[in-house]
Amino acid sequence: GRAGRRNRTSLGVLVAGSEPLDQYIVRNPEFFLGASPEHARIDPDQLLVLLDHVRCAAFELPFHADERFGSRHPLGQFLQYLGDEGVVHREGDTWHWATDAYPANAVSLRSVAEGNFLVVDQDHDSRQVIAEVDFSSAPETLYPGAIYMLQAAPYQVESLDWDGRKAYVRPTRADYYTDAIVYTRLKILERFAEQATAQARVAHGEVHLVRRFAGYKKIRYYTHENIGYGNINLPDQEMHTTSAWWEIRPGELERALPSRQMALDGFLGAAYAMHHVAALQMMSETSDLGRAVGDGDGRWFATQGANGRGQMRDVSGEEIAPDYQGAFRPAVFLYDNHPGGIGLSEPLYERQAGVVQGALELVERCDCRYGCPSCVGPVLASDEERGYSPRALAITVLGLFAAAPEPAYRSA
Repeated sequence: GRAGRRNRTSLGVLVAGSEPLDQYIVRNPEFFLGASPEHARIDPDQLLVLLDHVRCAAFELPFHADERFGSRHPLGQFLQYLGDEGVVHREGDTWHWATDAYPANAVSLRSVAEGNFLVVDQDHDSRQVIAEVDFSSAPETLYPGAIYMLQAAPYQVESLDWDGRKAYVRPTRADYYTDAIVYTRLKILERFAEQATAQARVAHGEVHLVRRFAGYKKIRYYTHENIGYGNINLPDQEMHTTSAWWEIRPGELERALPSRQMALDGFLGAAYAMHHVAALQMMSETSDLGRAVGDGDGRWFATQGANGRGQMRDVSGEEIAPDYQGAFRPAVFLYDNHPGGIGLSEPLYERQAGVVQGALELVERCDCRYGCPSCVGPVLASDEERGYSPRALAITVLGLFAAAPEPAYRSA
């Protein structure tokens, strides 16, 4: 907030919840109290961000053909692209803004993708627009049957016009919220940098990501019990982005975790903890930094099943047995959840040791015995009764990751 900006004493109170991010701050207060105020991160050379900057700058002043913008990019291709769109016009060696539109009105400060969805309240005779949702968030929040929250008021999505970018909602008194079930599959396209030890490997590069929205859960308020499921019928979402990822060498993995099922549960728990710690250290929302577990070749990915255990799924989303006759090289991916990346994965790669160590401390210092939502995610009572510990498996995985050295960045 704004308290304390005039050299007067102020008081701030943090009431921690059970989320891993809250628990990490409570258990590591020096991370918050001893840190600099902020270091907000965004990559100014990200192509979509840069293109919007060039568009707005051209409105203010003409560009010369050989002019540069920022530190790295000549403008020729950008201006030619905008010329093909009809928004700038070339006269000699100068590009001029050529439309009546004010380009800054079309630039969102919250997202880089175009095509926001309008949320329309059907209870009003005029079908009033009550909100806008950015394109990347819409599949997870505006599917038919979803509970959409606006200023603490719940609305139920009755229909979604995907092509028209509109979701039609009505107020509801439902005693539950909805949570989309998302399958995320990644394929490594290029490695920009990599470091390895005898146990593990950490890398940074470009990935192709496919997200499938398989369905949603209905979860009751306060008790958080799952009271039902629903289907989501939306097209798969694909994008190229950047990611950091961690792998364990096959021999070391087999010695530390003899069964593939144990490895899946360990990797999923480690990814859960690393995701929240990384978002905190990068000062980003957890929704801006995605997580996934898979093989890196796009052949299979891992999810948590209804029984609380890790599952392997193929490219079609069908479950496959963990002991299938194929290579088993799981990796934890933490990726920029925006097309082209927004500059999170590179500093994440450079600070990977701190992320892994923070996640390891979060899990080791948790008060639970077998795992919980504050460290590795929910654990079924049946697993606790028989002593099966996803928490211990995640600690094993994180311990092997922690052996990876602090990498020195190198360009591809």
